[in-house]
Amino acid sequence: MNITDLKFSGILSTRLERFSIKSHSPYRANFRCPICGDSEKSKMKARGWILEKDNSAIFYCHNCNASHGMRNFLRAVDHNLFNEYVIDTALEMGQRRELFQKKSEEPIKPLDKLQMKAPSFRKKGSPLLKIKKISQLNYSHNGKIYVQNRQIPASKQYKLYYASKFNEWVNSIIPGKLPTVERDRPRLIMPFIDKAGNLFGFNARAFGNDGLRYITIMIDDTMPKIFGLDDVNFSKRYYVAEGPIDSLFLSNAVAMAGADGNANGLEQTENAVFVFDNEPRNKEIVARMEKCLERGYKVCIWPKNVLQKDINDVIISGVTQASLELIIDNNTFSGLEGKLQLTYWRKC
Repeated sequence: MNITDLKFSGILSTRLERFSIKSHSPYRANFRCPICGDSEKSKMKARGWILEKDNSAIFYCHNCNASHGMRNFLRAVDHNLFNEYVIDTALEMGQRRELFQKKSEEPIKPLDKLQMKAPSFRKKGSPLLKIKKISQLNYSHNGKIYVQNRQIPASKQYKLYYASKFNEWVNSIIPGKLPTVERDRPRLIMPFIDKAGNLFGFNARAFGNDGLRYITIMIDDTMPKIFGLDDVNFSKRYYVAEGPIDSLFLSNAVAMAGADGNANGLEQTENAVFVFDNEPRNKEIVARMEKCLERGYKVCIWPKNVLQKDINDVIISGVTQASLELIIDNNTFSGLEGKLQLTYWRKC
Protein backbone atom coordinates (compact mmCIF):
# COMPACT_ATOMS: atom_id res chain seq x y z
CA MET A 1 0.00 0.00 0.00
CA ASN A 2 1.24 3.52 -0.73
CA ILE A 3 2.83 5.37 2.20
CA THR A 4 0.16 8.08 2.50
CA ASP A 5 -2.78 5.66 2.68
CA LEU A 6 -0.88 3.44 5.11
CA LYS A 7 -0.10 6.40 7.36
CA PHE A 8 -3.71 7.55 7.51
CA SER A 9 -4.88 4.00 8.16
CA GLY A 10 -2.58 4.11 11.18
CA ILE A 11 -4.08 7.40 12.35
CA LEU A 12 -7.59 5.98 11.98
CA SER A 13 -6.62 2.97 14.10
CA THR A 14 -6.84 5.14 17.24
CA ARG A 15 -10.17 6.69 16.25
CA LEU A 16 -12.28 3.82 14.91
CA GLU A 17 -14.08 1.53 17.33
CA ARG A 18 -12.80 -2.06 17.58
CA PHE A 19 -10.07 -1.41 15.01
CA SER A 20 -7.96 -4.48 14.34
CA ILE A 21 -5.34 -5.18 11.66
CA LYS A 22 -5.99 -8.63 10.19
CA SER A 23 -3.18 -8.67 7.64
CA HIS A 24 -0.22 -6.46 6.73
CA SER A 25 0.42 -7.83 3.23
CA PRO A 26 -2.00 -7.32 1.66
CA TYR A 27 -3.26 -4.78 4.19
CA ARG A 28 -6.62 -5.67 5.79
CA ALA A 29 -8.10 -3.88 8.82
CA ASN A 30 -11.49 -4.40 10.46
CA PHE A 31 -13.57 -2.01 12.63
CA ARG A 32 -17.11 -0.86 13.39
CA CYS A 33 -18.40 1.20 10.47
CA PRO A 34 -18.48 4.91 11.43
CA ILE A 35 -20.88 5.71 8.57
CA CYS A 36 -23.83 3.47 9.49
CA GLY A 37 -22.83 2.85 13.10
CA ASP A 38 -22.72 -0.89 12.39
CA SER A 39 -24.97 -3.23 14.40
CA GLU A 40 -27.30 -1.63 16.95
CA LYS A 41 -27.97 -5.01 18.59
CA SER A 42 -24.37 -6.06 19.11
CA LYS A 43 -21.47 -3.73 19.97
CA MET A 44 -19.11 -6.58 19.19
CA LYS A 45 -19.89 -6.71 15.49
CA ALA A 46 -17.41 -4.95 13.21
CA ARG A 47 -18.26 -4.96 9.53
CA GLY A 48 -16.21 -2.03 8.22
CA TRP A 49 -12.99 -2.80 6.38
CA ILE A 50 -9.96 -1.01 4.96
CA LEU A 51 -8.55 -3.20 2.20
CA GLU A 52 -5.51 -2.88 -0.04
CA LYS A 53 -6.23 -2.81 -3.75
CA ASP A 54 -3.83 -1.72 -6.50
CA ASN A 55 -1.45 -0.23 -3.90
CA SER A 56 -4.22 1.98 -2.46
CA ALA A 57 -6.65 1.72 0.45
CA ILE A 58 -10.37 1.27 -0.07
CA PHE A 59 -13.13 1.25 2.53
CA TYR A 60 -16.07 -1.14 2.42
CA CYS A 61 -18.86 -1.91 4.90
CA HIS A 62 -20.67 -5.25 4.76
CA ASN A 63 -23.58 -3.74 6.70
CA CYS A 64 -24.47 -0.58 4.73
CA ASN A 65 -22.49 -1.45 1.56
CA ALA A 66 -20.74 1.94 1.62
CA SER A 67 -17.58 1.93 -0.48
CA HIS A 68 -14.96 4.70 -0.76
CA GLY A 69 -11.34 5.33 -1.54
CA MET A 70 -9.28 6.66 1.38
CA ARG A 71 -9.80 10.30 0.34
CA ASN A 72 -13.61 10.13 0.30
CA PHE A 73 -13.74 7.92 3.38
CA LEU A 74 -11.81 10.56 5.36
CA ARG A 75 -14.08 13.27 3.94
CA ALA A 76 -17.07 11.33 5.32
CA VAL A 77 -15.72 10.56 8.81
CA ASP A 78 -13.22 13.31 9.75
CA HIS A 79 -12.92 16.53 7.77
CA ASN A 80 -9.73 17.63 9.53
CA LEU A 81 -8.04 14.37 8.58
CA PHE A 82 -9.38 14.79 5.05
CA ASN A 83 -7.69 18.21 4.83
CA GLU A 84 -4.41 16.72 6.09
CA TYR A 85 -4.69 13.89 3.56
CA VAL A 86 -5.20 16.28 0.63
CA ILE A 87 -2.20 18.39 1.67
CA ASP A 88 -0.05 15.33 2.25
CA THR A 89 -0.95 13.88 -1.14
CA ALA A 90 -0.33 17.21 -2.85
CA LEU A 91 3.10 17.59 -1.26
CA GLU A 92 4.05 14.03 -2.19
CA MET A 93 3.09 14.64 -5.80
CA GLY A 94 4.63 18.10 -5.95
CA GLN A 95 1.33 19.66 -6.94
CA ARG A 96 -0.68 22.56 -5.60
CA ARG A 97 -4.18 21.52 -4.50
CA GLU A 98 -7.15 23.64 -3.52
CA LEU A 99 -8.72 22.27 -0.32
CA PHE A 100 -11.91 24.26 -0.41
CA GLN A 101 -12.51 24.60 -4.11
CA LYS A 102 -16.09 25.58 -4.87
CA LYS A 103 -17.82 23.83 -7.74
CA SER A 104 -18.92 26.23 -10.41
CA GLU A 105 -22.41 25.81 -11.82
CA GLU A 106 -21.31 27.32 -15.11
CA PRO A 107 -19.16 25.41 -17.60
CA ILE A 108 -15.48 26.31 -17.50
CA LYS A 109 -14.57 28.68 -20.30
CA PRO A 110 -11.21 28.36 -22.06
CA LEU A 111 -8.72 31.04 -21.03
CA ASP A 112 -7.40 33.57 -23.50
CA LYS A 113 -3.67 32.87 -23.80
CA LEU A 114 -2.93 36.60 -23.56
CA GLN A 115 -4.64 36.74 -20.18
CA MET A 116 -2.69 33.89 -18.67
CA LYS A 117 -0.16 34.98 -16.06
CA ALA A 118 3.20 33.39 -15.53
CA PRO A 119 3.02 30.81 -12.77
CA SER A 120 3.79 32.14 -9.31
CA PHE A 121 6.53 30.71 -7.12
CA ARG A 122 4.08 28.57 -5.18
CA LYS A 123 2.82 26.84 -8.32
CA LYS A 124 6.23 25.51 -9.30
CA GLY A 125 6.30 22.76 -6.72
CA SER A 126 6.86 23.02 -3.02
CA PRO A 127 10.44 23.55 -1.74
CA LEU A 128 9.49 20.97 0.90
CA LEU A 129 9.97 18.31 -1.76
CA LYS A 130 13.72 18.98 -1.55
CA ILE A 131 13.89 17.87 2.08
CA LYS A 132 12.56 14.90 4.04
CA LYS A 133 9.61 14.64 6.37
CA ILE A 134 10.45 13.55 9.88
CA SER A 135 7.91 10.74 9.42
CA GLN A 136 10.08 9.39 6.57
CA LEU A 137 13.30 9.18 8.61
CA ASN A 138 14.43 5.95 10.22
CA TYR A 139 14.43 5.71 14.00
CA SER A 140 18.23 5.95 14.29
CA HIS A 141 18.31 9.33 12.51
CA ASN A 142 19.24 12.30 14.71
CA GLY A 143 16.21 14.27 13.53
CA LYS A 144 13.88 11.39 14.38
CA ILE A 145 15.52 10.89 17.77
CA TYR A 146 15.08 14.59 18.60
CA VAL A 147 11.36 14.51 17.74
CA GLN A 148 10.83 11.24 19.63
CA ASN A 149 12.55 12.69 22.70
CA ARG A 150 10.18 15.65 22.55
CA GLN A 151 7.33 13.07 22.47
CA ILE A 152 5.75 14.62 19.40
CA PRO A 153 2.89 12.27 18.38
CA ALA A 154 3.64 10.00 15.42
CA SER A 155 0.38 11.19 13.85
CA LYS A 156 1.76 14.76 13.72
CA GLN A 157 5.32 14.07 12.60
CA TYR A 158 4.38 14.34 8.93
CA LYS A 159 4.01 18.10 9.55
CA LEU A 160 7.73 18.42 10.36
CA TYR A 161 10.72 18.30 8.02
CA TYR A 162 14.47 17.87 8.26
CA ALA A 163 16.80 20.18 6.31
CA SER A 164 20.30 18.70 6.48
CA LYS A 165 21.89 21.88 5.06
CA PHE A 166 19.60 24.64 6.21
CA ASN A 167 21.32 27.70 4.68
CA GLU A 168 21.73 25.98 1.33
CA TRP A 169 18.06 24.96 1.30
CA VAL A 170 16.84 28.46 2.22
CA ASN A 171 19.01 30.03 -0.49
CA SER A 172 17.52 27.63 -3.05
CA ILE A 173 14.15 29.23 -2.22
CA ILE A 174 15.23 32.85 -1.72
CA PRO A 175 18.66 33.40 -3.33
CA GLY A 176 21.10 35.20 -1.05
CA LYS A 177 18.78 35.13 1.97
CA LEU A 178 21.40 33.55 4.25
CA PRO A 179 25.20 33.54 4.11
CA THR A 180 26.97 30.56 2.60
CA VAL A 181 28.77 28.74 5.39
CA GLU A 182 31.34 25.98 5.35
CA ARG A 183 29.62 24.02 8.12
CA ASP A 184 25.98 24.24 7.17
CA ARG A 185 23.94 22.88 10.08
CA PRO A 186 20.66 20.95 9.98
CA ARG A 187 17.40 22.34 11.34
CA LEU A 188 13.90 21.09 12.11
CA ILE A 189 11.47 22.76 9.66
CA MET A 190 7.93 23.65 10.71
CA PRO A 191 6.22 24.94 7.54
CA PHE A 192 3.52 27.61 7.39
CA ILE A 193 0.91 26.32 4.93
CA ASP A 194 -2.33 28.04 3.98
CA LYS A 195 -5.76 26.51 3.41
CA ALA A 196 -4.96 25.90 -0.26
CA GLY A 197 -1.81 23.93 0.57
CA ASN A 198 0.63 26.72 -0.33
CA LEU A 199 3.88 27.09 1.59
CA PHE A 200 4.28 30.76 2.59
CA GLY A 201 6.98 30.55 5.26
CA PHE A 202 8.46 28.36 7.96
CA ASN A 203 9.92 28.27 11.44
CA ALA A 204 13.25 26.47 11.82
CA ARG A 205 14.65 25.08 15.05
CA ALA A 206 18.31 24.26 15.62
CA PHE A 207 19.04 20.80 17.02
CA GLY A 208 21.72 22.18 19.33
CA ASN A 209 21.59 25.09 21.75
CA ASP A 210 24.49 27.00 20.22
CA GLY A 211 23.64 30.08 18.17
CA LEU A 212 20.12 31.17 17.23
CA ARG A 213 17.69 28.42 18.25
CA TYR A 214 14.73 29.61 16.17
CA ILE A 215 14.64 31.32 12.78
CA THR A 216 11.49 32.36 10.93
CA ILE A 217 11.68 32.77 7.14
CA MET A 218 8.75 34.24 5.22
CA ILE A 219 8.31 33.49 1.53
CA ASP A 220 5.22 35.69 1.33
CA ASP A 221 5.52 38.71 3.64
CA THR A 222 1.83 39.54 3.22
CA MET A 223 0.87 36.39 5.13
CA PRO A 224 0.72 36.12 8.95
CA LYS A 225 3.38 34.13 10.79
CA ILE A 226 1.04 31.31 11.75
CA PHE A 227 1.68 27.56 11.83
CA GLY A 228 -1.31 25.25 11.39
CA LEU A 229 -3.61 27.30 9.14
CA ASP A 230 -3.87 24.31 6.79
CA ASP A 231 -6.03 22.19 9.08
CA VAL A 232 -7.34 24.28 11.98
CA ASN A 233 -11.12 24.47 12.37
CA PHE A 234 -11.95 28.07 13.34
CA SER A 235 -15.65 27.28 13.78
CA LYS A 236 -15.08 25.52 17.11
CA ARG A 237 -12.79 26.10 20.09
CA TYR A 238 -9.18 26.26 18.96
CA TYR A 239 -5.95 26.93 20.79
CA VAL A 240 -3.30 29.49 19.89
CA ALA A 241 0.03 28.17 21.18
CA GLU A 242 3.22 30.15 21.52
CA GLY A 243 5.27 27.79 19.36
CA PRO A 244 4.64 25.25 16.57
CA ILE A 245 5.90 22.28 18.59
CA ASP A 246 3.53 23.08 21.47
CA SER A 247 0.59 23.26 19.07
CA LEU A 248 1.18 19.65 17.97
CA PHE A 249 0.03 18.40 21.38
CA LEU A 250 -3.41 20.02 21.07
CA SER A 251 -6.32 18.67 19.04
CA ASN A 252 -7.27 21.87 17.19
CA ALA A 253 -4.52 24.45 17.30
CA VAL A 254 -2.32 26.98 15.56
CA ALA A 255 0.89 28.64 16.68
CA MET A 256 1.97 32.22 16.20
CA ALA A 257 5.68 32.67 15.59
CA GLY A 258 6.59 35.57 17.85
CA ALA A 259 3.05 35.81 19.26
CA ASP A 260 2.44 39.26 20.75
CA GLY A 261 -1.31 39.19 21.30
CA ASN A 262 -2.02 40.23 17.73
CA ALA A 263 -4.69 38.04 16.13
CA ASN A 264 -3.99 38.98 12.51
CA GLY A 265 -4.67 35.94 10.35
CA LEU A 266 -6.96 34.27 12.86
CA GLU A 267 -10.68 33.86 12.25
CA GLN A 268 -13.61 33.71 14.67
CA THR A 269 -11.43 34.85 17.57
CA GLU A 270 -14.34 34.36 19.94
CA ASN A 271 -13.44 30.64 19.68
CA ALA A 272 -9.72 31.17 20.30
CA VAL A 273 -7.88 30.38 23.54
CA PHE A 274 -4.37 31.85 23.75
CA VAL A 275 -1.94 29.55 25.56
CA PHE A 276 1.36 31.18 26.51
CA ASP A 277 4.35 29.65 28.28
CA ASN A 278 4.06 29.20 32.02
CA GLU A 279 6.63 31.85 32.95
CA PRO A 280 5.05 34.42 35.31
CA ARG A 281 8.38 36.22 35.77
CA ASN A 282 8.81 36.76 32.03
CA LYS A 283 7.79 40.37 31.36
CA GLU A 284 7.31 39.82 27.62
CA ILE A 285 4.90 36.93 28.17
CA VAL A 286 2.94 38.87 30.80
CA ALA A 287 2.69 41.85 28.42
CA ARG A 288 1.36 39.60 25.63
CA MET A 289 -1.23 38.10 27.94
CA GLU A 290 -2.31 41.59 29.02
CA LYS A 291 -2.72 42.61 25.37
CA CYS A 292 -4.91 39.58 24.67
CA LEU A 293 -7.14 40.30 27.66
CA GLU A 294 -7.41 43.98 26.72
CA ARG A 295 -8.57 42.94 23.24
CA GLY A 296 -11.26 40.68 24.69
CA TYR A 297 -9.58 37.35 23.92
CA LYS A 298 -9.63 34.28 26.15
CA VAL A 299 -6.32 33.34 27.77
CA CYS A 300 -5.13 30.26 29.64
CA ILE A 301 -3.62 31.25 32.99
CA TRP A 302 -1.78 28.23 34.32
CA PRO A 303 -2.70 26.98 37.81
CA LYS A 304 -0.07 26.93 40.56
CA ASN A 305 0.20 23.14 40.55
CA VAL A 306 1.55 23.16 36.98
CA LEU A 307 5.29 23.67 37.38
CA GLN A 308 6.44 23.02 33.81
CA LYS A 309 7.29 26.04 31.64
CA ASP A 310 5.44 25.07 28.46
CA ILE A 311 3.02 22.59 26.87
CA ASN A 312 5.77 20.25 25.67
CA ASP A 313 7.25 19.98 29.15
CA VAL A 314 3.80 19.23 30.59
CA ILE A 315 3.45 16.33 28.12
CA ILE A 316 6.96 15.03 28.88
CA SER A 317 6.08 15.05 32.59
CA GLY A 318 3.48 12.36 31.86
CA VAL A 319 0.26 14.34 31.34
CA THR A 320 -1.92 13.06 28.48
CA GLN A 321 -3.28 15.30 25.72
CA ALA A 322 -6.82 14.92 27.05
CA SER A 323 -5.73 15.92 30.57
CA LEU A 324 -3.69 18.82 29.18
CA GLU A 325 -6.68 20.23 27.30
CA LEU A 326 -8.82 19.80 30.42
CA ILE A 327 -6.29 21.80 32.46
CA ILE A 328 -6.28 24.54 29.82
CA ASP A 329 -10.08 24.63 29.49
CA ASN A 330 -10.57 24.80 33.26
CA ASN A 331 -8.12 27.69 33.53
CA THR A 332 -9.25 29.84 30.62
CA PHE A 333 -10.31 33.38 31.49
CA SER A 334 -11.25 36.64 29.82
CA GLY A 335 -12.33 40.18 30.73
CA LEU A 336 -12.01 41.45 34.30
CA GLU A 337 -11.79 37.93 35.72
CA GLY A 338 -8.86 37.24 33.41
CA LYS A 339 -7.05 40.41 34.48
CA LEU A 340 -7.54 39.51 38.13
CA GLN A 341 -6.26 35.96 37.60
CA LEU A 342 -3.27 37.31 35.70
CA THR A 343 -2.42 39.56 38.65
CA TYR A 344 -2.36 36.54 40.98
CA TRP A 345 -0.41 34.41 38.49
CA ARG A 346 2.38 36.91 37.89
CA LYS A 347 3.09 36.94 41.64
CA CYS A 348 3.74 33.20 41.71
